[in-house]
Amino acid sequence: MVLKIVRTVWPVMLTYVAIGAPCGMIMGQTGMEPWMVFALSSTFVTGSGQFMICNLWLAGVPAPSIIASVAAISSRFALYSASLAPHLKSASKCQTLAVTATLTEEAYGISLANLVEKDDWGPRESFVLNVILIATWGVSCTTGGIVGTVVDVPTAIAAFVCTSLFICLLFSQRLSRGNVVAAVSGAVSVAVCKFLGLTNIAVPASVVVGIAIALARDAVFDGRGARDAR
Repeated sequence: MVLKIVRTVWPVMLTYVAIGAPCGMIMGQTGMEPWMVFALSSTFVTGSGQFMICNLWLAGVPAPSIIASVAAISSRFALYSASLAPHLKSASKCQTLAVTATLTEEAYGISLANLVEKDDWGPRESFVLNVILIATWGVSCTTGGIVGTVVDVPTAIAAFVCTSLFICLLFSQRLSRGNVVAAVSGAVSVAVCKFLGLTNIAVPASVVVGIAIALARDAVFDGRGARDAR
């Protein structure tokens, strides 16, 4: 079963190596020892959150702002787990907890597709998949942390790996007016916060503002379209 899953997810594992190594380098530059890097990477299952923690810490952002920012971008995992729940009805509570507590973003997509399409895929396979990906990410980050202590890699270059990842995710989204409004509103709110000296709340504020304006726009224009159709 393990070999079968590895043959399915090896492209994702290679991606984890490419992204995890720079993340580990940044974590090492924050003063974390290799064992600390591995411990955090193996228990904190959102890679983007790890990038954010390290970059904000290096920038001197207070801990409450870091917690709020990471909590905002990590809240999507609640939706991931909720969407998996209907496909885990036959699983025990312990199995369901094991799957959802070790869920990663890429593992979610793979597990959901297999739970829907394959009869031989269940909570056991989903949990093993999660463990494989978490182990790959943890080892990759730890390797990067060790290499970062030997090779001096500029923080800006390593940090741009996460930025480029989000740029790719942005362009992979369906191009809609709501998405464009959210992106532009978020960028403008960050610029305004920086201009006003509100650096500590720039990131969480941009998330809230972007989503709120996009939802308001969709509610107004979609509602108007529905009224016109009637």
